[in-house]
Amino acid sequence: DLARISSIDSVGYLENQVLYKMMDSLSYDSVLVFSNDAALAVFRATFQFVGANQGNYIFSNYTALGKVFKWVAPIAGIPQGDHTPSRLIITPKQKQVVSSGFSAKLGKRFFMESESALSTNDLNTFSKFGCSDNNGFAHKFKGIYSLPFGLDTIKKWKFEASGDVEYLTTNFSPIEQYRSVEFDRDWNTRNKGYFGDQLATALGTHLSHQDFGKINLEGQYFSIGDDYAGNRVATNGAWQQNGWKIQWDGSALKSESNSKNTFVRHRAAISKDVKWLTIGFKDDHEKNIFSDTNKLVLKNSYQFFDYQFFISNRDSSKVNYKLFWRERFDQRGDSLQLTSVAKAKTIGAELKLSEFKNQRLSILSAYRSLAILDSVLLPQTPENSFVGRIEYDATFWKSALTFNSFYEIGSGLEQKREFLYLKVNDGQGIYAWVDYNSDGIKDLNEFEVAQFIDQASYIRVFTPSSEYIKTYSNELNQSLFWRPERIWEKKKGGLKFLNLFSDQARLRITKKVNEFDALVIFNPFASDIDLPNLVSTNTSIRNTLFFNRLSRVFSAEITSETSKSKTLLTSGFDSKQNQFNQALIRWNITTTLSLELSALKGAKKSLADYVIGRNYAYSTESFAGKIIFQKSSNFRISLQTRAADKINDLLLGGEKCLTREIGGTLKYNQTEKGSFQSEFKMLTMKYSGNPNSAIGFELLESLQPGLNYTWTCTYQRTLSQNLQLSINYLGRKSEVLRTIHSGSMELRAYF
Repeated sequence: DLARISSIDSVGYLENQVLYKMMDSLSYDSVLVFSNDAALAVFRATFQFVGANQGNYIFSNYTALGKVFKWVAPIAGIPQGDHTPSRLIITPKQKQVVSSGFSAKLGKRFFMESESALSTNDLNTFSKFGCSDNNGFAHKFKGIYSLPFGLDTIKKWKFEASGDVEYLTTNFSPIEQYRSVEFDRDWNTRNKGYFGDQLATALGTHLSHQDFGKINLEGQYFSIGDDYAGNRVATNGAWQQNGWKIQWDGSALKSESNSKNTFVRHRAAISKDVKWLTIGFKDDHEKNIFSDTNKLVLKNSYQFFDYQFFISNRDSSKVNYKLFWRERFDQRGDSLQLTSVAKAKTIGAELKLSEFKNQRLSILSAYRSLAILDSVLLPQTPENSFVGRIEYDATFWKSALTFNSFYEIGSGLEQKREFLYLKVNDGQGIYAWVDYNSDGIKDLNEFEVAQFIDQASYIRVFTPSSEYIKTYSNELNQSLFWRPERIWEKKKGGLKFLNLFSDQARLRITKKVNEFDALVIFNPFASDIDLPNLVSTNTSIRNTLFFNRLSRVFSAEITSETSKSKTLLTSGFDSKQNQFNQALIRWNITTTLSLELSALKGAKKSLADYVIGRNYAYSTESFAGKIIFQKSSNFRISLQTRAADKINDLLLGGEKCLTREIGGTLKYNQTEKGSFQSEFKMLTMKYSGNPNSAIGFELLESLQPGLNYTWTCTYQRTLSQNLQLSINYLGRKSEVLRTIHSGSMELRAYF
């Protein structure tokens, strides 16, 4: 963290970055001030959070290109900010470990192994200073004595005694973590900054039986220089006999450092099979007390006891259920003693059914009540919460009907998000920048989804924030697929006609609200964007009714879809809604000539309260037709036409756009060689409103009022078995703008 340098860089004016000018302020020189002046905004800087009153800059606001920071003057020489224009240097490092060891079996009973290692850890190979602490040494020895015993010919019992010694010098640095994940927590040394040589020893006994299980008991010692020393007793094991099952893992630690510590923890589970039932108990307990030389309990001391009683049926392939009652008690240190701060009770049930053929049901529910006993030591709000989940999957009538359902409710924290737009190579992004107010500044409300590849020069990146809010969540997923041809294909009369109709429906609703309202929380359909307590939602409902779906001559389908989303940002909300109904007809008139007709009616709505100019709600109606001539699989040509009318809500501007389109497509394939495809469109657009706006961009489909032409050409060529060449060319022309040409070439190699 000390390898830090100034991040201020004179880069000249760059259009797509947050830039600053350098000024003097209140007798302080070299102060960065955000600017868009091309003559002055020539400095770029990245800001690091350094803590309160440790820097001279604070966060100011967001732009589409990122965060903006501003300078605040010190008071009485004390900085008033929490950021500084600096960056960490990634120094070149070198880490090496050389080790050697051996293992040996001495007779039938004794086994030993030993290993030594030397390490080098140079944190900055460019520096000649501070190299005296680069090298370290480590040694480990382990011995095990085994004694099988018992009355049987094959001895089922085994007794083992073991001893371990491990020594590490202060500067030893392993390549990767070799100790258990819980080692630091077992000894209460995590993030404590203890320094010195390390010594760890252990003596243990182990008793096991091939049929019943094992029991382990160890005495351990661990020290770090003069900073820390601790003694620990640990036991763990698992035993199963006469319907009883028990598992446990416990330890007791006494240690001394700058404070005295007693740490007792255990986890245990015990159960008994009684006829068709299993009755059991589980618990998890920790008591971690830190005290100073005056025997006062420090505030980082705590204790919790979490236990659970449960009843479940014994293993069954058809029906599995479980009922449980759970309580948890929490205590915190208040300098004199451990004081109770919270008590939680949970009751729940689990059920899994697979008794019926081709059906599966799974249910999980739990109710939790949390009581806060000391709001000073634990500043949290008491709450009652319910968590539930239902899953149901089924297939009927030879899989003619397939149904899947998932429903879940819960509570938690929702993280507010920030986003910014980053410039990428032309054609490699998703979004386009449209300077609506012609000020040259990339505002958040000036980015749209690109309609053409030459506009796609930006991507949107979401970044997490440190702000959270309490939320209650609800999720519903359902799908249904009806395929009557699997059971009625050979039927006659009315069933033969009904066999022509199939249906596919999908529904997905996820939502989060920040107030407890049972009617809203439990009802997934109470997710209107305008709900004041709705934090976020993502809803998609789609249904398609097919007629003659498998026919090669004539088929039709009607699709209805509704989607809406709402996202919580640090500066507000962003929401979108989309609803449409579409009918599509396909008719192969002859073996070479076919016709496609489609009609669409819908509405689209956008609301955002973090910027202005992005609110609109328009309705749309369109009709499209296409006639296709395909003499063979190698050659295809089509002519298409489209008429679309879009009208924005009068309260949001009342803009109108009438679009008329004609065009054609040609496609030619050469088997195992390549393909060529081209498309040409001519569009006339009658538009009333400001085309240089978010609603204008949306209604005009990124084109301009009046006459527009667009064309594309794509050529793909297989050069060899694992090499493919793609060439793309796109163009468009409007009455008021010059012709725009864009192209790309791509060479792919397959390995």
